[in-house]
Amino acid sequence: MKKKIDAMDSKIISVLEKNGRVANTELAKMLKTSETTIRNRIKRLIDNELIKIVAIRNRTKLGYDLSGNIRIKANTKKIQSIGKSLNKMDQIWYIAQLAGYDELDLEFNVPSQHDLQVLLEKINKIDGVIATKPSIRLQLIKHLGEFMAEFPDSKGKT
Repeated sequence: MKKKIDAMDSKIISVLEKNGRVANTELAKMLKTSETTIRNRIKRLIDNELIKIVAIRNRTKLGYDLSGNIRIKANTKKIQSIGKSLNKMDQIWYIAQLAGYDELDLEFNVPSQHDLQVLLEKINKIDGVIATKPSIRLQLIKHLGEFMAEFPDSKGKT
């Protein structure tokens, strides 16, 4: 069952997406309402599993300079066991089952090309994986829920 939110909830969520640590009192001032209203609305949004406030690591600043995605062609009868194996790999932070030509789509971050090669070798050894197709991300322009990417100017500066 879908939950409904109103304009105030949308504004709260929008602010929290940019800064999950903003104080309720500051949020109340920004939205011209009381701190109690903000606190109660945030609690309801969390309790109804409409939002989750978490820390998100900046993998690039932690030395994971190479990122991208990997499409996997796999035996459809082994998708669950493949997913469990992939889920154990720290370099992979997103896994989706697909309908179409490929069965799985992954997002990864690794420190180097060598680490990507090692990751691909590990993935290709998983029983049921038929083929992998990696793509390297050149630039992250937008990704909701993580660091908002700034588009660099012509000199490569953000």
